[in-house]
Amino acid sequence: MINPDPDHAPEPSPNREILTRLMRTCGRDGVLHVRTSGGSDAALDILRTEGNAMTTPVPGPTRKDIQITGIRRHIAECVTSVKNGPCGARSNAWDSGLHLDVWIRAHADEYEHKKFVKRTEEPVNVYTKPAGEQP
Repeated sequence: MINPDPDHAPEPSPNREILTRLMRTCGRDGVLHVRTSGGSDAALDILRTEGNAMTTPVPGPTRKDIQITGIRRHIAECVTSVKNGPCGARSNAWDSGLHLDVWIRAHADEYEHKKFVKRTEEPVNVYTKPAGEQP
């Protein structure tokens, strides 16, 4: 929100004043160091180095495994040219190619389309594993 009167700055909230005071006394490099322990003073007895940057562990080497399911799915697509390009109608995916012929005949009878493409798809999963792990 823009202050309508620039000569009078808004009063800082009490929480902002407390935070500013804490940053001046306990902060370093724009980070406020606070220890918490569920309400007790036990965290004050824990020795910790303060103000050190956190380092991210270096990721280990990985490998990608490809799992082929072995289940092939058969699909047909109508590629007959119509006003706006190819028809693009697709059949359902079936385990057997016999169902495609039935779908192609039905689509050709209904729309009088003549060009189709049959495709086979095989689902594949990719997994990432640490390089040292055996399959």
